[in-house]
Amino acid sequence: MNRPGRARVALLLTVVTAALLTACTGTDADPARADATPTTQPTSSPTPNSPPPPSPSPTASPTPSTAAEIAEAVDKWYTYGGETAMVSLIEEARNAESGRPREALELMVLDFGGLTDALSTARLMGPIPDPKTQSAWAAAIEHLDGAVREVLASVPKDGRTIQSLQETGQMLRGWSTFDEGIKSLKSAQALLNRRFGLKPSVDPWEAGV
Repeated sequence: MNRPGRARVALLLTVVTAALLTACTGTDADPARADATPTTQPTSSPTPNSPPPPSPSPTASPTPSTAAEIAEAVDKWYTYGGETAMVSLIEEARNAESGRPREALELMVLDFGGLTDALSTARLMGPIPDPKTQSAWAAAIEHLDGAVREVLASVPKDGRTIQSLQETGQMLRGWSTFDEGIKSLKSAQALLNRRFGLKPSVDPWEAGV
């Protein structure tokens, strides 16, 4: 019985798909919408006998705020599950990439079950308490998740074993997104090491798959 996220398909790669890959690698994410009209809350004018409105209470300082507090919070994140989640995500991403097509008409088994589980665990960890490192970590999760969805969506649904040109293009875009996820994942790991001295005892990028 196949695991979720598993599919077997012969991938037909042609010269035309190389052009598709070149075109899709420079695609940027959709910009955030900026045309939404802000809603305005109605305000009531105080009557002559009304007491003045109370002054707003001061906003609490975000925590952690100092460099020492951030370092301590990041260390706790890493110690209490963050390291395990990151190493697992790296290992499963490498496992998933073993199903990447390298030659024309190559019969591949796309198995993203382990990667999907690792992504779920990574989300449960919550954000890294350092904005720069968290930005790279969040980008890695987003890109890898999007890549899984795109590649699996390119698998023929009608029993065919060879992808159409459109499906092959979709698959290549998915793997391009996967590459962006790997890049962000490496960046997050490097930032943890460079900024906080945190790294796994064994480099998961070098360990055997």
